[in-house]
Amino acid sequence: MTQRRASEARRDRSSLRFLSLIVMISSHLSPSYWSSNAPCIASAFQIQASVSVPQQLSTNHHDVDKIETLVKDKLDRIATSYQTIHGEKLRRTVDVELELCHKIEKCFMGANAIEDESTQNLLLSTKLKEKKCRLEECLAVNDRAVHQLLATNSDGGQSSSSLFHHVDFITSAAAAAGSTSVGEYDDLGQLMGNGGLVEGGESNKETDGYDTALQVIHHTARDWTHGAASCREETIMWIVRAIVQYYTQDRSSNDGPHHPLRVLIPGAGLGRLAYEVSTCRDLIENRVMPRVEANDSSVTMIFAAQSVIKMLQEQQHESRQLQSAIHPFLSDPQVNEIDARKRFEMEVFPDQHAIDSYKYYHDLTGTNPNLSFTIGDFVSTYSQQSKQNQYDVVATSFFIDTATNIYEYIYMMKHMLDTNGIWVNCGPVQWHPCALLRPTVEQLKDMLQVAGFDLISWSIADEAVAYRHPDDVGGAGSEEARYTRSEAYRPLRFVARLLASQDDDGNCNDEDLALKIQYSEFLNEVANGKIEVN
Repeated sequence: MTQRRASEARRDRSSLRFLSLIVMISSHLSPSYWSSNAPCIASAFQIQASVSVPQQLSTNHHDVDKIETLVKDKLDRIATSYQTIHGEKLRRTVDVELELCHKIEKCFMGANAIEDESTQNLLLSTKLKEKKCRLEECLAVNDRAVHQLLATNSDGGQSSSSLFHHVDFITSAAAAAGSTSVGEYDDLGQLMGNGGLVEGGESNKETDGYDTALQVIHHTARDWTHGAASCREETIMWIVRAIVQYYTQDRSSNDGPHHPLRVLIPGAGLGRLAYEVSTCRDLIENRVMPRVEANDSSVTMIFAAQSVIKMLQEQQHESRQLQSAIHPFLSDPQVNEIDARKRFEMEVFPDQHAIDSYKYYHDLTGTNPNLSFTIGDFVSTYSQQSKQNQYDVVATSFFIDTATNIYEYIYMMKHMLDTNGIWVNCGPVQWHPCALLRPTVEQLKDMLQVAGFDLISWSIADEAVAYRHPDDVGGAGSEEARYTRSEAYRPLRFVARLLASQDDDGNCNDEDLALKIQYSEFLNEVANGKIEVN
């Protein structure tokens, strides 16, 4: 139930107060599949980093080795925290319940009654003992999975010598509006963002925010297990089908050159939407070759995503099954449960469909999917002049309602998309607590049209969709409901095409977007009461 809120926290726009790390995990097709002007990118799954710093600071005084050490230490802390923090919290809860239960049952029933074999199996204390044993088994499984996903040593997946192939430092386009001090930018420990938390520092954001071991488990389950397939079918796969329909309707699979398709996916999480687009059979068979860039604000999620994709790569090259177990429901809140056994259900990742998609792509092209990840604040990173008109598609899944100021997101899309490019969206308008503007669906529709988008399709889903797993809600696609209360969404789905926008000279131009973003951030701070205007 709480996963959605925790997921929203990652895009808290207050993270503009911190340094922003951009990491790219790249693999690429052979040159024959791409146009001659396609950019050269790193060999398969190398990591490149670009650190954007506020305008108050110099971009040439940072220590690359220190950045690598900070990232490694961060991932190691988060992996270790699964047992030391989350595991201990669950153990303490069960121990307190069990001790209380023993005393209460003895008080109300008497010692003889609670030792009676005919009733012992019906006692809550007996069931809590069983729960305690199962808890230890499942915690150990999840702990192994988290360490596998966040490993930064030679045994785990990331290189023990260097995480990054190359590091660049750039000036942020969205500096902290109205700030007269640079003190909060001095600590490179903040460069990974705030984990969706404004207060509490590094330790809190890694235990209560988006950068937590629990969120790694939840998003791995949502993106890469078979059990969540029906949820993905109604959300990210709807986006994939919309892209296919728009870019293949006038093409024949038997003629014409290969056509590169530049796709950006903000708020990508553990990367399944990006993966599905990059390996989409219907696009490839129509000679449309996706080049996908996924953006997220979390170092933790990107390294976990890289680990899953490397599992798929290793399965292809080593011809053996490489899947890991996970218990995604183990740490769910202990409220509204119907059957305690469902808490301990196991899933495996990556799912068979992901394995088959990778194999198909590799068999057809002889290469890895053209997929990269960029870590950093969305607005700060993509308001750069170098990002103007660089994408044919921007695809957003459960993302737009994370905006502090939705106008910023709308005009970012306009900035990044090439003429006739499309913005494809699927998700609710459950505006994040940091939101200063909270338009309705109909108001949002008008805002897009005024900004210069042609709405090809616009609808609300007829049926509510579970965020993580169909059993969380029950009904269609579910074997058995998990809870007496559920959280589900009827996502807003739209495809919006960017129309040509010309200046007085007849040229498409939005070179002053970075300045507009800075002013917008200033106005946001004023509205939040953080800056006083005389």
